[in-house]
Amino acid sequence: MERVQDLAATPGFDWAGRAVDIDSVERELGRAWRENASRTTAGGAPLATRTHVLNLIVHASSPQEVEHVAELIERLGVHHPSRTLILLAQPDAPTAAVSAWINTHLHDLPGTNRRLAFEQITIAAQGAAAQSLAAIVDPLLISELPNFLWWLGEPPFRSSLFAQITDMVDRLIVSSATFRDLPTALHELAELMVIPNGVTVSDFAWGRLRPWRELVAQFFDPPELTASLAAIAAVEIAYEPRGGPSGSGLSQAILALGWLCSRLGWQVHTPPRRGEDGALRWTLYSAGRTIDANLSPQHHDDGVGGMRALAIKTAGEGAGSFHVYRDSVSNLATSMTVPGASQPDRVARATVREESDLLLHDLNQFTRDRIYEGALVFAAQLVRGLDGATL
Repeated sequence: MERVQDLAATPGFDWAGRAVDIDSVERELGRAWRENASRTTAGGAPLATRTHVLNLIVHASSPQEVEHVAELIERLGVHHPSRTLILLAQPDAPTAAVSAWINTHLHDLPGTNRRLAFEQITIAAQGAAAQSLAAIVDPLLISELPNFLWWLGEPPFRSSLFAQITDMVDRLIVSSATFRDLPTALHELAELMVIPNGVTVSDFAWGRLRPWRELVAQFFDPPELTASLAAIAAVEIAYEPRGGPSGSGLSQAILALGWLCSRLGWQVHTPPRRGEDGALRWTLYSAGRTIDANLSPQHHDDGVGGMRALAIKTAGEGAGSFHVYRDSVSNLATSMTVPGASQPDRVARATVREESDLLLHDLNQFTRDRIYEGALVFAAQLVRGLDGATL
């Protein structure tokens, strides 16, 4: 087991215990808050309001991820004071044991004499106890609050632990850009969409697509260009293939193509073809015509992940092209060439959204994103038959 200081963002905790049970965690949490109140009263500071708007469960795979999450959640606490349970499963440990750490946090509200109080509970389960994490988590959740699960990395969709925890929560938050086996994981994620009353899903990769989708949609807002949607003959998408803070751009590229398929009624009949340049190519179908789609890896040294460019080409009378591309680290640009129509080229500020910004957005979501769900279903169809190890 790692040392306590290896599992937190700060060198100390309000309480830490090994081989603990749930009753002792609740008991020590209450004691920590009483001590906080005593210190506050003695110092003459205003009492803190212990506030929770949701329960957030975070599943991490390493002590480094635990530390990263603890720092991020503390910064976001003023926006979403919650009871946060950070889970570290270590199923390969030789013996079964449960260890827990508690941190309480106080935030001064600017311009007021009020303070918010909320807590983080870190739980490390070793050996066979790692498979019982759901039973450990359940009694620690505050009732009558929405439950969110943020799973770092690719979830083990078929594991009993994942099924048990997702049964407890209202929303699952993932980043498909970090999935190791993207075809299998997208299929599993899409299957969650069809479970009656199942968990709702948010995806950081989809969140980072928002400025791209807005700029593409705006091309076709003018009535004289709406008809061009029925004349699309080709789509070309370039993406950053290498990992980084936001992961590979392949999942964004596939979700972007899935979005177009779902909104425009394109059908996927066959798996993609692999080009020598690593590109993926599809022939899609719509109302008796075909659309050629091409996803190409395109590495840049600017450190920006995700999508690099999206081009749409139309055929027939008035054939033209519509192009959105990353112009710089912080900007997207657009260009359009259509006979008889004109739109000024645009530059829109669009830095790659930080993980904290995406998490904050998703913690504010309480309804299903039907557009994402449609894009995800088609994305899973697009990658069917691909070998994830070769992507």
